[in-house]
Amino acid sequence: MLEGGFIKLHRKMTKWGWYHDANTFRLFVHLLLTANYEPRPFEGRTIERGQRAASIAGLSNETDISVQSIRTAMNHLKSTGEITTEPMPKYTIITIKNYDSYQRVTSDQTNDQQTTDKRSTNDQQQWKKDKESKRKIKKDKNEGDAHTRAVFGEFRNVLLSETELSELRTRYPRFYEAKIERLSRYLASTGKTYRNHFATLLDWLQEDTAKEEPVQESSYDINELDKIDTLDFID
Repeated sequence: MLEGGFIKLHRKMTKWGWYHDANTFRLFVHLLLTANYEPRPFEGRTIERGQRAASIAGLSNETDISVQSIRTAMNHLKSTGEITTEPMPKYTIITIKNYDSYQRVTSDQTNDQQTTDKRSTNDQQQWKKDKESKRKIKKDKNEGDAHTRAVFGEFRNVLLSETELSELRTRYPRFYEAKIERLSRYLASTGKTYRNHFATLLDWLQEDTAKEEPVQESSYDINELDKIDTLDFID
């Protein structure tokens, strides 16, 4: 039994004489689905394209149609020239006449797997393109939309987006402007370049603020307060 590929079924089959005979129509479509689309060896002989080796009982099991109804349907198909049969000791070779006409062109079924593989390859390539596109969008977002960055600093050479500038303002409100000016002068005087000015400023600000001594709150020893003579405050 074949498990992959497909067959072509033209709409003109609705005008076929056996279309409304459920068992005959079902058997014929089943034969189209299970017939060889290329020659295959079977028990010492070759079953050609458009042929099927099967027994009446086997077809009955495959289609859930009774043995008697299979025989009747086979006779219908033979009477109108849809199939021919060649009895063998253990099975019958069924030949679908004009098989290539039903399948439009001879190469269609032979190329089915190639078409499926090509479609699968195209789908994978499109998936990769979509993934790369999403990755690029995410990268642009994480970098602060570099294409919308503006210039800052005395020498107009510090590149920051509105999002990046807002982040600096929020995290380092007292220092960010001075650091932007420092970076601007540094770039102008040394000719050095940085891939990401926002990241550079964050590093500088973090280093400088870490060096600051924490503010010590004033405190008094309660015992010392007791020693203060309140009379000293009286004029």
